[in-house]
Amino acid sequence: MKEIKAIFDTHCHLADEKYRGQDIKKIIQEAKEAGVKYILNTGQDMLTNLLLLTQLKEFSNLYGALGLHPNSEEDLKEKNLQWIEDKLTNKKIIAIGEIGLDYYRTFTPQETQKYWFKKQLELAKKYNLPVLLHIRGKEGDKKEYIKAFWDTYEIVKEVKIKKGILHCFTGDWEIAQKFIDLGFYVSFAGNITYRNAKWKEKWGEALEKMPLERIVIETDAPYLIPEPLRGKQPNNYPLNIIHTLKKIAEIRKIELEKIASKIYSNTCEFFAPFIKN
Repeated sequence: MKEIKAIFDTHCHLADEKYRGQDIKKIIQEAKEAGVKYILNTGQDMLTNLLLLTQLKEFSNLYGALGLHPNSEEDLKEKNLQWIEDKLTNKKIIAIGEIGLDYYRTFTPQETQKYWFKKQLELAKKYNLPVLLHIRGKEGDKKEYIKAFWDTYEIVKEVKIKKGILHCFTGDWEIAQKFIDLGFYVSFAGNITYRNAKWKEKWGEALEKMPLERIVIETDAPYLIPEPLRGKQPNNYPLNIIHTLKKIAEIRKIELEKIASKIYSNTCEFFAPFIKN
């Protein structure tokens, strides 16, 4: 097998509480040794937004995204949105996220989620920044599950957002096409490796039919530990992204180094105005 030259992890939470007390420098170095050239360190709430800014100063291969997750109800406040806006002068902040709609959990009422989602989309549009979208449907039949995706799509379309990534995509091919037509890219994570997952029923067709030029990848670390490591370690790490790459190569029947090169190229193209490749 030829060497994989570079990988870009488009969604990782190095400021997450699950990494408290761990050696972040070691985590990043191990990822680098595994071929991970860049990591997009993503905020979820004010605590992670604050900490990731410190991490960006320390590590040259980290970029950042600031945002308020739909479940961060206590932090969904105007003053925090203003704080995020004030930090957008930082050249290493290259996206707004993780933002979106979550109908799986009920921490935040849906109408409240929609309000703050729209506000953050407007902020991204004002500063011409891409968005990282969290979309999770309510478990049930397909119609019930996919509603969160369609609601997200309608709000994105209303605000006229044309650049973003569908983080850890779990929707169907129909909605994927709608977002692609707007200009979005689609990110897959370690859950596509799960042996017992129902993912083939939900987004298997999307992964099979997705235009290669619109695919990017992520770990969502410390979450979504991929097979064969699932159940064997407490946290996921950026170095484990190779397992997601291997699964995509297997499904698309393309050599690993070729698919890795294409996906890395896609990601660099997406973030071209903000990073030096």
